[in-house]
Amino acid sequence: MSESTPAESSPLANPAADDSAEKSSKAKAASNGTKLKPGTPSTAGTKANDSKVTKKMVKEAEQELYQLLLKKKQADRNLIEAENSIYDFETSYFESSGHEGNVVHGFEGYLNTSRSERRHMHFTDADRIFSQSSATFKKAQEAKIAASLLDSDSDESEIGTTSNTGDPSRLIVVSNRLPVTLAQSGNEWSFKLSSGGLVSALSGLKREMSFTWVGWPGKDFGESDRQKINSLLKENSCGAVYLDDETAELYYNGFANSEHVNACSILWPLFHYHPGEMIFEDAAWDAYQRANQAFAESLLDQVQDGDLVWIQDYHLMLLPRMLRKLLDERGLRSVKIGWFLHTPFPSSELYRILPVRREILEGVLAADLLGFHTYDYARHFLSSCTRILGLPSAPNSVECEGRVVHVGTFPIGIDPEKFAEALETSEVQGRLQEFEQKFKGTRVVVGVDRLDYIKGVPQKFLAFEHFLTQHPEHVGRVVLVQVAVPSRGDVEEYKQLISNVNELVGRINGRFGTVEYTPIHFLHKSVTFTELVSLYAVSDVCLITSTRDGMNLVSYEYVASQQQRHGVLVLSEFAGAAQSLNGSLIINSWNIEEVADAMNQALSMSAEQRAANFNMLYKYVTKYTAAYWGVSFISELKRVSQAADELAQLPQLTAQVACDKFTAVSGRTRLLLLDYDGTLSATRTIPEFARPSPQILRMLRRLSEQPGTLVYVVSGRTRAHMERWFEGLDLGLVAEHGLFYRHPQAAQKRMAQSPAVDGDEPKRKLDDWYCLVEHTDPQWRDTVLPLFQHYAERTPGSFIEEKEIDITWHYRNTDPEFGLWQANELKINLERVLSHLPLTIVDGNKTVEVRPSSVDKAYAFRAIMGDLRDLDLGFVMGIGDGRGDENAFSYLHAEFKRLPALITCTVGRKSTHAKYYLPNVDSVLSILSKLAGSD
Repeated sequence: MSESTPAESSPLANPAADDSAEKSSKAKAASNGTKLKPGTPSTAGTKANDSKVTKKMVKEAEQELYQLLLKKKQADRNLIEAENSIYDFETSYFESSGHEGNVVHGFEGYLNTSRSERRHMHFTDADRIFSQSSATFKKAQEAKIAASLLDSDSDESEIGTTSNTGDPSRLIVVSNRLPVTLAQSGNEWSFKLSSGGLVSALSGLKREMSFTWVGWPGKDFGESDRQKINSLLKENSCGAVYLDDETAELYYNGFANSEHVNACSILWPLFHYHPGEMIFEDAAWDAYQRANQAFAESLLDQVQDGDLVWIQDYHLMLLPRMLRKLLDERGLRSVKIGWFLHTPFPSSELYRILPVRREILEGVLAADLLGFHTYDYARHFLSSCTRILGLPSAPNSVECEGRVVHVGTFPIGIDPEKFAEALETSEVQGRLQEFEQKFKGTRVVVGVDRLDYIKGVPQKFLAFEHFLTQHPEHVGRVVLVQVAVPSRGDVEEYKQLISNVNELVGRINGRFGTVEYTPIHFLHKSVTFTELVSLYAVSDVCLITSTRDGMNLVSYEYVASQQQRHGVLVLSEFAGAAQSLNGSLIINSWNIEEVADAMNQALSMSAEQRAANFNMLYKYVTKYTAAYWGVSFISELKRVSQAADELAQLPQLTAQVACDKFTAVSGRTRLLLLDYDGTLSATRTIPEFARPSPQILRMLRRLSEQPGTLVYVVSGRTRAHMERWFEGLDLGLVAEHGLFYRHPQAAQKRMAQSPAVDGDEPKRKLDDWYCLVEHTDPQWRDTVLPLFQHYAERTPGSFIEEKEIDITWHYRNTDPEFGLWQANELKINLERVLSHLPLTIVDGNKTVEVRPSSVDKAYAFRAIMGDLRDLDLGFVMGIGDGRGDENAFSYLHAEFKRLPALITCTVGRKSTHAKYYLPNVDSVLSILSKLAGSD
């Protein structure tokens, strides 16, 4: 859906809350006891009577509560007994009938859900089969309802959980447009509820939990009007974000959508695989940024710590990052942000043409949870993050700036009860009879689409023409009723589309039509809900030929309206719904012959097959409703946020903490163990590019010159690189991830007076360096090197780094996905040929390394501590960014567990053994610079 439009039922008032407040008020009044008459003195006897009344009321309330608890327990027992009875009945039924359980297993979903989920379920026609065959079905329904009403103390996680402050978590929904249309009459303002896909979906969620809706009211207003509008909206759980007309025009029509002839839309056509002659204009991009910033600033005044913020669609892709920045500045770090895309997300090859591709991706990656309709869309997004931003990703997450951003698929649904109830109304029944009389003796194929170039209406007409040509027996017996809702009629491209469609309708009706028979009934207008439901119900086939569609809820609406006729759904594979609606006929809408064959198959299908397909479709549509979609997303947002909260408990290292510990041990030895790549310097693939900057060298010099301070720099680079880079500095150096180390001169002088003792790590001396591998068999390199060369030749962008002992294959500059595949395959082959050798295969940061076993950073630190055992260590700091640093952190905690001035710190917020974290390299250098000037 392209627009966030409001629904018929307001997301605004909350009757349940009003009712609760009324009860609370009555209870409070009752608890005050008997009122005194005016002028009556308050005597001790009156107080005693009041006390007796209060105690009596409390006792009665306790007894009532006890009875409710007993009823709840009995309802739970009835529910369990009913479920067991139904299970036994279903088992015997399916065994005797030979039916597969997943065909009409209508109660199966209920049996496999939690109590919290059962409250939201609907019993379908398939379920009613059991009511005719087993008396236990009614018992189960009654038990379910009773348990749901009484199950307020469920131990399962519900939407109404509390925030860190103990207050109920609030949900704030943010979309481009508000769910209301404002109107002015004199000095008074009023609004009417709009209709649309997003609001229809969220109206179902409104029945499950209350929320505030924030959005743009549709136009700009003066300051005096704003105050009145804000007051009116606030009363109805809404909040307005005001944009000046120029910003709104360029933001919406210039960058997000295109509704005018001269508009240069970017995101809508790009996300639907129709970039056309995309012209990027700085003015439109600037307006898009201003609009998102306006939303962020407006939300900042409304959001509290612990709130949930759910941002909708591509109009607000910069908002998560902008809002997160403002929240961090205010210290609001427990706000959970979710973002959902209601359109497709294009493949990375198409998305990469966007000039601001990085900014858009980085904008949404500040959220905690990103939602998409299908896994295809999520996969394309993850691929773009990997290929464009170079971020590591998994099937359901992506790592960004030390955070794990979760990615999920949440297919949206509808409110099927709305259609079921409409079918029972006299208006729909009357219109349905009129349609049945009009189309008596003919089969009806229905199509309902917005007249948009992504909906495939011309393809549908061409396929229908081919169908009538190939199957002349259907001429005069099958009609296509196409509702085409007008859309953007003033845009030149849409004018051409309308002209093309009208030409096709005229040609087909002229070719196959007669005075009595019109093959295509084309309605280029909006229809009422009554008309829509009647058309759905009277038709035998629903034909959807979208060339690219986020979800397409027409398919769901058709199923919800077909309980009697069991019509066939023919659905384009390019609609998101195709991945969910098992039981439909899936077609390639670009293949005219395939679509025509599917129409013939649908019209020729037996009643039994139609019923079986429909039961599968109806079961899905009635279970995975709009409310289910909303509750699922919010529940997942809470779940991932709880994990993030646990991670957020890891404190960020501050300069104050580091300096206090550093200066508190003046007179004792201070030891700093600093990783290089990714900690002191950004990671570089080619060693020559990893040379430390003059700023880093100056900071290390000043730090090492602090009295009693020993600084060790740890790297995976070779000894030669380390010596060349840090020449002239009195630093300890650790090369090849711990295989070699060298002490600073200050430590070497003091170590000369301390002979080696038993228990020292085995090592051999090479000039000023120590090697922690006593003997190595060079033949293993002859085995590994050809294998590395094989993959380097077949993986463009990769290369081999040969060091003194270990060998590393780098694939940072390769295609992200192909490089990872090759790396995984390389590791498998290495494990086969090296399984009998004392070697370790290290899966590094875009590297595969082979090295002697048992030697790592922790092993090197142990050797260094053995050499420095006679020094009076008062302060120890270890900082690193990779997985290889975790063992080193664990070692330091074990070795110095009684040392108050121990600091272990990882770079990037992640699951770690370290006690602190720093967000990035710049923050590491900032703190070390302050330590360098502490004394």
